[in-house]
Amino acid sequence: MALQKTTPRSATGETPFRLAYGVDAVLPVEVSLISPRIKVFDPSLTAEGLHFHNDLLEETREESRLRMIAQQENMARYFNKKVKNRRFEVGDLVLRDSAASQPTISGKFKPTWEGTYKVSKVVNVGTYELSYLDGQPVKNAWNGIHLKKFYQ
Repeated sequence: MALQKTTPRSATGETPFRLAYGVDAVLPVEVSLISPRIKVFDPSLTAEGLHFHNDLLEETREESRLRMIAQQENMARYFNKKVKNRRFEVGDLVLRDSAASQPTISGKFKPTWEGTYKVSKVVNVGTYELSYLDGQPVKNAWNGIHLKKFYQ
């Protein structure tokens, strides 16, 4: 359990223990093997050292926050490269994803796309109301990710 708090996170570059307390944790292995940190430990300087590290703690947290934001931006850029923007205009012919319209029906031979529908209204960016080719409205509004353009 202690390993979770003493392992640096890739997002922040710091350990959760260091972000919480401002110093690195002393691991049981360091105590049992008498590491250089344990050898040079001076209890009289501990309070002064903790005050110094507390002064740097806000800076460490801010650097971690900036690293985390940069990583989130990189992840968003990577994700957005793979997203297909699908925009439709009123009157466009589209097919609807059958898994979205009938999620309970499944099977190997089930068609992936269904119908030919006409976009009757753009409700919001990425949300569309559909109608059958005869003009009768389709129940519900549909997200653009569940639609694809139909070419005759």
